[in-house]
Amino acid sequence: MSRLRTKELTLGYDDRDVVSNLDVTIPDGKVTAIVGANACGKSTLLRGLARLLTPRGGAVYLDGTVLADLRTQDVAKVLGLLPQSPVAPDGITVADLVSRGRYPHQGWFRRWNDDDHDAVSKALAATGTADLIDRPIKSLSGGQRQRVWVAMALAQDTDLLLLDEPTTYLDINHQVELLRLLRQLNAESGKTIVVVLHDLNLACRFVDHLIAMSDGKIVSEGPPTEVVTADLVEAVFGLSCLVVPDPVAGTPMIVPA
Repeated sequence: MSRLRTKELTLGYDDRDVVSNLDVTIPDGKVTAIVGANACGKSTLLRGLARLLTPRGGAVYLDGTVLADLRTQDVAKVLGLLPQSPVAPDGITVADLVSRGRYPHQGWFRRWNDDDHDAVSKALAATGTADLIDRPIKSLSGGQRQRVWVAMALAQDTDLLLLDEPTTYLDINHQVELLRLLRQLNAESGKTIVVVLHDLNLACRFVDHLIAMSDGKIVSEGPPTEVVTADLVEAVFGLSCLVVPDPVAGTPMIVPA
């Protein structure tokens, strides 16, 4: 059984349902991307998986238990999250923010230890932010800030990691570096990673499993080589295109017609 799944999940805001009756199974030990046009429901689905939205119907299950029934600290030890456009407290430094990723592992009387230090150090090194530790978050560029938030999520050191548009504000080089990092984390530790992405070509190159959404529904899902076709891209994104093999990776590559 998948560690993270939904059954008949309905989520929304105010008086509007955004996703309805979704049955989703996140493959264990794989990198999954949720893709689709703006306002298709992909970030809403991720928020539901992360318990940031209360289901209006159905449920999210973690290890067979309804996610909403679990203690927040217990969830945070297993499931890490980088939300879309996170906001840092005023005056906080990079070191302090990344260290907050260790809070779920801190009990009432547990002090900072070598495991915490190692987790933070590895997260800073992996994201190329170790030289920024004394800088206030507000002094960083958008790209630097995004990498620091990713470092905080990595410092949490969970088996499941959810990231909502983590490549936002990053230039193409840092986008590729971040996705390579996620791929490496998956390969080395078997982390299950779910990421919302806008760039379908990057998704095809770096993920194992693709969930394509449109109007709050799942249009197709599976390995990118099986899912991504010209018909799917037109149905999901409204784009007429050719799908050809990526000359480097051999994965599907979308070329606008």
